[in-house]
Amino acid sequence: MQQTVLVIGAAGGVGHGISAYLIATGYAVVAVGRQRDTLLKLAARLGEPEALTLLPASVESDVAAQALLRELRDLRRRYVGVVVAIGSPRRSGRLLDQDEVFLDDKLHADVVSHYIAARHLIPFLAETSPGALYLGIGSAAAEFPWAGYGHHSVTSAAQRMLARVLHDESRGLAVRVQHLSLGGVVRTHLNAHCASNDWLDADEVGAHVAGLIAGSDGAAAVLGLRAGGAPLPL
Repeated sequence: MQQTVLVIGAAGGVGHGISAYLIATGYAVVAVGRQRDTLLKLAARLGEPEALTLLPASVESDVAAQALLRELRDLRRRYVGVVVAIGSPRRSGRLLDQDEVFLDDKLHADVVSHYIAARHLIPFLAETSPGALYLGIGSAAAEFPWAGYGHHSVTSAAQRMLARVLHDESRGLAVRVQHLSLGGVVRTHLNAHCASNDWLDADEVGAHVAGLIAGSDGAAAVLGLRAGGAPLPL
């Protein structure tokens, strides 16, 4: 029977790459995205595969996440993994030049939304899909102040600590809760026109995610990946 992975943020650059790799290697994917049109574009780029199910939904609030759970229950699937690849668009500029609303919005999009997803989906997996992997996708910008994108470093650091807390609090559940920190900018179909060959590739991310779904023991809260597919020491 075909194994199913739920990808939150599937229409984004990284989420698209993960979804494409999983489908190419035999998984079924339930692709979640906020906008139906971007999900339809994802399906078109992947050739409208039968293994792809589109689900317009979000985790931007508890109400939205509860609606997503109702949709997932209606699908009556068992999942081997949930991958959460969400975040706000990158915008450059000094943090000192921004107002409080800017940082508040970034924290909600990049941290609180991950918390909302985990708060609803980890118990759902424990109930319906014991042994599954819950994997958040983040950035190694947590390690240093990224010039011009300091807000991204702030939210990445908060996201990583959130992942450690979730990992610790989920020890008694039949779910592997982990966080994958990507060591650099990722080359995707959205930025291929200006991407460097030195960047991580979305296919490399997809391959690593597939490997974690199939074989991770869930012991480490945070894992890292750098260009070339090599583990990133953290």
